[in-house]
Amino acid sequence: MTPKTWTESDRLAALESYAILDTPLEPEFDDIARLAAEVLESPIAVVNLIANGRQWFKAEIGIGARELPLDVSICAHAILQHDTMVVTDTREDPRFVNNPLVTVDDGLRFYAGALLKTPEGLPLGTVCVLDRRPRPEGITPRQQLALELLARQVMTQLELRKTVALYSARAREIEIEVRGRQAAQDAQAVSEARYRSLFNSIDAGFCIIEMAFDAEGVAKDYRFMEVNDAFARQTGLTDAVGQWMRQLAPDHEQHWFDVYGRVATTGEPVRFENAAQALDDRWYDVHAFRMGPAGARHVAVLFNDITDRRRSELQLIELNETLDRRVEEAVAEQTRAEEALRQSQKMEAIGQLTGGIAHDFNNMLGVVIGGLDLLQRRLQRGDTDVGRYIDGAMEGAERAAALTQRLLAFSRQQPLAPAAIDSNRLVADMSELLIRTLGETVTVETVLAEDLWKAKADPSQLENVILNLAVNARDAMPEGGRLLIETSNVEVDANHAIDVELDSGQYVMLAVSDTGSGMTPEVMAKAFDPFFTTKPVGKGTGLGLSQVFGFVRQSGGQVRIYSEVDHGTTFKIYLPRFWGAEAPAPLKAAAQPRGGEAHEIILVVEDEQRVRHYSVEALRELGYGVIHASNGAEALEIIRRGEAVDLLFTDIVMPEMTGRQLADQALALRPDLKVIYTTGYTRNAVVHSGVIDPGVNFLAKPFGIRQLGGLVRAVLDEDRSRP
Repeated sequence: MTPKTWTESDRLAALESYAILDTPLEPEFDDIARLAAEVLESPIAVVNLIANGRQWFKAEIGIGARELPLDVSICAHAILQHDTMVVTDTREDPRFVNNPLVTVDDGLRFYAGALLKTPEGLPLGTVCVLDRRPRPEGITPRQQLALELLARQVMTQLELRKTVALYSARAREIEIEVRGRQAAQDAQAVSEARYRSLFNSIDAGFCIIEMAFDAEGVAKDYRFMEVNDAFARQTGLTDAVGQWMRQLAPDHEQHWFDVYGRVATTGEPVRFENAAQALDDRWYDVHAFRMGPAGARHVAVLFNDITDRRRSELQLIELNETLDRRVEEAVAEQTRAEEALRQSQKMEAIGQLTGGIAHDFNNMLGVVIGGLDLLQRRLQRGDTDVGRYIDGAMEGAERAAALTQRLLAFSRQQPLAPAAIDSNRLVADMSELLIRTLGETVTVETVLAEDLWKAKADPSQLENVILNLAVNARDAMPEGGRLLIETSNVEVDANHAIDVELDSGQYVMLAVSDTGSGMTPEVMAKAFDPFFTTKPVGKGTGLGLSQVFGFVRQSGGQVRIYSEVDHGTTFKIYLPRFWGAEAPAPLKAAAQPRGGEAHEIILVVEDEQRVRHYSVEALRELGYGVIHASNGAEALEIIRRGEAVDLLFTDIVMPEMTGRQLADQALALRPDLKVIYTTGYTRNAVVHSGVIDPGVNFLAKPFGIRQLGGLVRAVLDEDRSRP
């Protein structure tokens, strides 16, 4: 019977014949609802029957009611379908747009239901799942198959209940027949025919067996008492009634006998799936339960041949494993290709970096070596007009030192002294310098935020960054234009943090914008690369933006470029907000330091002889008394002898004992001793994560007499002692 030929009265009559309506909850049906909810990952699942004027739930998960009126039932529409009904979004289906279960807040948005159909094709209800969110993707073929198998299991239960009920009724009728003689015999014949008809109409295989046990109580065989027509189709065994299983299938596995034996002796029903190798290696879905009293040792077995399904599952598993291997191989190949590309790009970047360093250092060293060579020749001839050669050599050396500092900034290795910065004041204080540097054709404007947070960064380095960006902006506006500097507070949430490649938190943002020529996407991609420049030869080193990038990243911030060709460029710098109490500002060397006094004694400790000699001579030139040592042990011995040392000037990186270790031991002997550290490369002695330790006086190599004298004077004049 097809959905087009049945009538509602036929359907209701069929439903009534199962005597299921308004029966109590049963674990078998609750398990099916729970399994449906789990397999389809849904919060709501029901086993429901469409009765006269109502939808009644035999089992439900997530509903909290036993029935609903039909005018709000979605399943009432499902039984009109030929097959499983799936509604991915009920609010987009005209059948349900006005349904109060759908339109309410947090209403039902998704539905999938498989039909409960009698052997004649009459729809009784559905096994369905619902969700309060739409599922545009619907359900997978495997989920649909699972839902339909669960619906078949419900119908198997209903058919079994009907069969068992008829079996019990038959037993009662037999008793009546015995007592009622011929009338009972006639009733028995009618009942037998009806029972046999229904018994054989079940699609699932069904049999009633009698167990046999050995002397130790081990199940050894079973005899078929009754079988239905589907039994032979499902097992391939014919004329089984009255025969023993060991006769029909001598190689039948012992575990089948053990399982049915436990059911017969304990009365506990079982459900399982297993293979029967003796029956052509078929797989069965089995439900077994005891019939009658324990002494009868009768077991009813309801089963379905699921061989095709199991083979499909195994094929699917094999396919998935094959796909997994292919995916793993593809991913591995892609990873190798990406690694090769990264290595190629890294080598290209290293080549560009080393080439740029070699080019610039060769130029600078050429100036230094050439100037000193000419200086030496002129002095040998007694010529005293050598100032320009000295100036040239000094300029080349200073440019080389500046290049080194820029490279350290790019590699995030320069020593920083972060402090709480009032960015508004810093920008305002720089305005005059910027106007003077950029010239009359460039208009400088500022938009400074009110209640701006303090930023945490090295103030002098931040000034260099702003000046660097301003000079770049000027070069991008050869005909003049507008330079805009803005400040603002920025709260970076988790989503924005991904966009700007920052940790979420609070930042101070400085933006430097120009109205210049702008950048192409290709140029922006390389803008921060060292020695990359679009300026003509001799007009730029290509290290300015690299230095900006290195400083900002070392400070825990980020810098982003926004540019459009012929419309200008904006650099946005994000610096972390300063928290906590502000520390005293680090000492700054005096611009014009006054000389020292001969009674002020400085102990110079340096393992490199030429550097030590220069430092000693420079300090004596400044008027200080100087004692020197080539290592920490010599310096400690000098202090232990009681030499009147006012200040320790020590290199950090030395063999056997570092400058920090020397200072710690010296201060233990002379707590009032003042200390200045120097090095050409930051190490984790007084600089950690690129930040100079609080209270440390530090002078980076190479340094000139002016820098040395300024810091020494500032430290000696300081009222308090610092470690």
